[in-house]
Amino acid sequence: MTIVAVSAWLSSCAAMQSNQNDAGSERDPAAIRPVTGMATAIDSPGEINKILEESNSVLSELPPEHEKVPLQIPIEINRRVQMWIKYFTERERKMTTRYLERGEPLRPHIEAILRDGEVPTELYYLAMIESGFVTSAKSRAKAVGVWQFMPGTGRNYRMAINDRQDERRNWIKATEAAANYLKDLNNVFGNWYLALAAYNSGEHRIVRAVMKGKTRDFWVLAERGFLPQETMDYVPKFLAAQIVGRNYKRLGFELNIGPEDQWEAWETVNVPSGARLADLAKITGVNLETLQRWNRDLTKGVTPFSKIGTVDIYLPKVEVAKFEGAKEKIAQMKLYHSKKERMQLASRASDGDHSYDFYVVRRGDNLGTISKQIGISARTLMKINGLRKGRIHPGQRLKFYAPPPAAAEQTPAPARAREPASKKKKKTK
Repeated sequence: MTIVAVSAWLSSCAAMQSNQNDAGSERDPAAIRPVTGMATAIDSPGEINKILEESNSVLSELPPEHEKVPLQIPIEINRRVQMWIKYFTERERKMTTRYLERGEPLRPHIEAILRDGEVPTELYYLAMIESGFVTSAKSRAKAVGVWQFMPGTGRNYRMAINDRQDERRNWIKATEAAANYLKDLNNVFGNWYLALAAYNSGEHRIVRAVMKGKTRDFWVLAERGFLPQETMDYVPKFLAAQIVGRNYKRLGFELNIGPEDQWEAWETVNVPSGARLADLAKITGVNLETLQRWNRDLTKGVTPFSKIGTVDIYLPKVEVAKFEGAKEKIAQMKLYHSKKERMQLASRASDGDHSYDFYVVRRGDNLGTISKQIGISARTLMKINGLRKGRIHPGQRLKFYAPPPAAAEQTPAPARAREPASKKKKKTK
């Protein structure tokens, strides 16, 4: 069942529940707290400070210095949350230090992607409890990557998972997919706690819990035992990770982060499909380790097959010029394709001239404005570049069909791109 189907299912049950008492709306924190440690939502840093001080917490301030925007996911303080705070700061302090060291260089980039995806930036800490920011992390259930995507969910969100590539291992692509998935979950369940619970145990299980418990209050569902134990702990663990991560200096954590651990600003560059990263490194002078680090989804060290003959890979901005200066050598490099792939490429090449120009996405751009500027439909632009749901990001290079030399001489820049001859013939039939 897809997210859309789950949403429809919940909507169809809304009328049935409308006349029933919603336990979440009637929750009495004072009555619940002695049994389960539940507490009411905390809206202001002052209230958080007060509750933390009353419970002898070592924490002293929220939000942290690096985050000046209001939190979008409410923080609730209860015994379970404090248990996980103790877990991160005492029992597994060394492990927490490693998580923070790996995550801190990624944090501004992941938060920017989450912000562009219109989801709360504090979801960054969800990746912390999922994988500790290990890109190669793999669970016994076959969830992979920083965001621990299962194969089915990854493919549902247009992530390539095959014998050459696993985009779950690329933290940039995986974060984009996670933002889309979490946004969909929040739209379905109507609150972030249930969205997080569904991320952990699956939307179908949370739907069943909501129907049995006749409430969308996560804490009530947990108190009544409608959720698996792991899911009951998942939201408190997320809240604790967020509190610890935002205040790690005040909690005495000392992070050892060197220059080699940093993640710079990046761009995408277009290279042939079937190209070995080792060969690209030799031709361009970019370290092979850099190419591997930024493209960990390429599990065989070879760029994946593409029907248009080219694919995008990620690079630090400072290395892009080396690729630009080696275009001719890259175009002549030896490629590694199967017989079937070579036949597909040969067939496409025989259809007509498919030379490309490139457009570098700027902040504020969208497919509509770009398509008008370069004279090609947004639909065609998406198809050429294999875009997922039309999402683009600054620095991304978009391919589009270049005009033939004669047309370029007659048309002032920017020249209007033409579609392939084969497509024109289809339109005239």
